[in-house]
Amino acid sequence: MLVALIISVEAGLLPKKRTVRITNALGVYGDLVVHCKSKDDDLGDRVLHPGESFEFRFRQNIFGTTLFFCSFRWSREFHYYDVYRADRDGCSKCYWTVYFLGICFHDQNCYPWPVQSGKFINP
Repeated sequence: MLVALIISVEAGLLPKKRTVRITNALGVYGDLVVHCKSKDDDLGDRVLHPGESFEFRFRQNIFGTTLFFCSFRWSREFHYYDVYRADRDGCSKCYWTVYFLGICFHDQNCYPWPVQSGKFINP
């Protein structure tokens, strides 16, 4: 089994690794708490100070259905976004920047926060 895995890796049969990077561009709005997960992996909370980044790497599943989504919290704001969707993203390096009004892909394509996002209320 191990030999088959090594041969698969060397032959390029496994999907290439993908990288997702998230950068806090909130400036005066302060620290950003990012929580990313997929169906199989929960990456936990990461606190990013303004200007800091967090990144993770993964291989897309063989079915082409990989999905990573993240929640974003700061001040009293709470939002979420799909940062990698196999059916949408062909990038091997998917870089996202979080702003107060939305999230930008490679600082070129910007998207407002989804309507379902809202105010974060501490119980």
